[in-house]
Amino acid sequence: MKQPQPKGDQSYLRAHNRSRVLNHLRTHGATTRTQLAQSTGLSNTAISILTGELLDEGLILETSIGQASQQGGRKPIFLDIHYQAHLLIGLKVIPERIDAVLTDFATTVLTHHTEPLTDHNPEHVAHSIERIARHFIVTQGLNPTQIKGIGVALPGIIDTHQGLAIHTPSLTGHHIPLAQMVQRLTGLPTVIDNDINTFAVAERLYGHGKNSQNFLVIGNGNGLGAALVLDGQIHTGKNGGAGEFGHNTAVLHGRTCSCGRKGCLEAYVSEPALLQQYHELHPTKTESVTSIENLIDLAQHPHTPAHRLFTRAGHLLGLHLSYLVNTYSPELIVFGGEAVRLGDPFFHPMQQALQTHSFTPYGQDTPLILVPWNTQDFTHWGRGAASLAAQHAFAQPRA
Repeated sequence: MKQPQPKGDQSYLRAHNRSRVLNHLRTHGATTRTQLAQSTGLSNTAISILTGELLDEGLILETSIGQASQQGGRKPIFLDIHYQAHLLIGLKVIPERIDAVLTDFATTVLTHHTEPLTDHNPEHVAHSIERIARHFIVTQGLNPTQIKGIGVALPGIIDTHQGLAIHTPSLTGHHIPLAQMVQRLTGLPTVIDNDINTFAVAERLYGHGKNSQNFLVIGNGNGLGAALVLDGQIHTGKNGGAGEFGHNTAVLHGRTCSCGRKGCLEAYVSEPALLQQYHELHPTKTESVTSIENLIDLAQHPHTPAHRLFTRAGHLLGLHLSYLVNTYSPELIVFGGEAVRLGDPFFHPMQQALQTHSFTPYGQDTPLILVPWNTQDFTHWGRGAASLAAQHAFAQPRA
């Protein structure tokens, strides 16, 4: 069935149709030109022109030749994205360090690098990113033209459309034009976004949300945040402020949050908050329970203070997740971050509360997917940052 064509000038239409072709190949894999025409609603002539351009640019390649039909004629040639021909750099910049990966266009990690971040001055951070890019080029023996873009993930409020770090603990100052600064130093297209949003981009392009148009991504660890994928796009809100789920008020006049406000959800369910609450309840345990890992071990035993703490926190988070489910009716929820390791004492009551307080049948039927966390492997979040750069090739232009 022919799909309605968007209105606009020819350059917009060409970019829009190019994006549709690339997104079809990303989602469905190797496809013939005839199948592309049928799926996108474009004419055979338009598909021939578009795929010719993409082949010339090296963004797609001819992968195989199929069998001719019983009526004879040409054998169909299958096209797919040329994932291995183009490279991306993804970086997650947190206050303590910079984690970086070099990936192909499918964000398959080829190598990685991490280094401490001791100076949060924006110029220092931008030069550190440029130095890491050169490190990858030199150590991997690359031609710089192979790298098609850089994606940078940061905590906080990020205006990805303007390339501005509005507020982030990783940089001193506000409204920092970090994308422009890095692009000026490296000569590479650079995109920045909130770290939870970049995680969501990776899930949408290549992960659990690949075949979903509407889903939630929750990240919990040192902080709590959310990303909303609506109609296949990350919903960023005004100036990138959407998704500050952790700063919804959970308890009026409650615990002081890292943001300075009182009663935020993050102040009850994040890993630092769990450890702090345990110490407040059991001050004699501060020297023996010094890390979240210690607390996780204690919580595995039922009827213990640690287990009860995890149960309360999980229930509270599940209650607030039900509000999102009732509001957005997502196809699935993807949960990532360090807090995935909290285990059943946290997630079992969370899921129970989510199902109990969601408006039937949405909550009971919404799959919850936990993305495993490994403290020695930051590459999943690095892939999310690299996906920001990949997204530019796939993105439909903004009207």
